[in-house]
Amino acid sequence: MIARADRAARHAFRSRRVWLGLLAALLLAAAGVITAVEIITAWAGEAAHIVPYERVRDWAEDTAWEDLSFLAAAGGLTLLGLIFLLAGLLPGRTRVVPLHGEDPALLMGVTRRGLKGALASAAEEAPGVSGVRRVKLRRRRVRVVAETPVRESADLGERIGAAVGDRLDRLQPVPDRSVSVRVKLREG
Repeated sequence: MIARADRAARHAFRSRRVWLGLLAALLLAAAGVITAVEIITAWAGEAAHIVPYERVRDWAEDTAWEDLSFLAAAGGLTLLGLIFLLAGLLPGRTRVVPLHGEDPALLMGVTRRGLKGALASAAEEAPGVSGVRRVKLRRRRVRVVAETPVRESADLGERIGAAVGDRLDRLQPVPDRSVSVRVKLREG
């Protein structure tokens, strides 16, 4: 039951790549409208000539398949198509991190920024920490860079890791993440 709830949360919070999809839709819609206008006006007797297709036709008739300009145009269009295809197939980075749940009908999440803030707060609560420089979220790992004024901080990294790990255990993000800590001496 928990695995089903986790899958539902991951699916609901997946990035939709809205801007790239919007760009592709606008390009296809514009091409369709231009084509429709050209065809309808040609049927009516006088083509609109929005696109100077005579020049394109002349260039295509005079250009060999092996010509560098033709290969560059074909390669560019192919690359653009592959970018749109990959953008549609590969999931993007989510803005919301799903949290474990037991009920698939109840979806919970926290923003990436909110999770970073919660983990930074947990690291700052560890004794001997004067501040947190950075919290990086990866798919399966959290990296914390903390500052301390203490020169001899043998087990400080372990204490910070335990505090951040405890906060992660309470929040239960999907997927589970391990913690790595780097402690830097604060000068001054």
